Amino acid sequence: MDLPKTTIANKLHVCLEDTRLYRVHDERFDGNSFNPCMGDATRFTHLHAENGDCIPTSYAATTLDGAAFETVFRGIPDKYQAVPRQLLDDRMISIVQLQRSLQLVPLFTPELKAWNLNQAEVFAPHKDVYDFCRVLAFQCWRDNPTADGLIWSSVQDSGAHAMLLFGDRLQSEELAVISSRCVRTDPTALDDLESAGGRGSWFISK
Repeated sequence: MDLPKTTIANKLHVCLEDTRLYRVHDERFDGNSFNPCMGDATRFTHLHAENGDCIPTSYAATTLDGAAFETVFRGIPDKYQAVPRQLLDDRMISIVQLQRSLQLVPLFTPELKAWNLNQAEVFAPHKDVYDFCRVLAFQCWRDNPTADGLIWSSVQDSGAHAMLLFGDRLQSEELAVISSRCVRTDPTALDDLESAGGRGSWFISK
């Protein structure tokens, strides 16, 4: 794939104030915090500005199942492969509510086609495309200075939209935490992850 010369969006996608978003995240971070480029790199992170400074980010989804499929059940090659419970003990499930409307760069099929990009290739389920996707995410951040993040159709759960939010443009206070549950201490959190995984015949070993 070749990167587009520009990723200026013709129209930013609006996510309205009071919308509730779902996150499955590391317990080291609050539900409304942003990752300062810690941990493993993912499809769209870590992001760094031209001067090398980290662009803090956080992932969210419009449904709990979408958040689970984009994190816990992402990159599992065999649907019969179990997700070890111990790997989830430090996971939190948080619900946050937007305190203002967000402007997001859409990475939906029409926008990708306008940039001569193939959706299946951009969201291919392997790490070989991650370097390309991180540069693409950086260009979207650079070329759309009013954008609060990116939005796309969840690869794992087409019924949900996934988002990458930019922590240098969005304040934590603009994401009000409605609830946070830790898998290690709250059985309902594990139940919800198991329910989500069951939709795709994945399960969590105990």
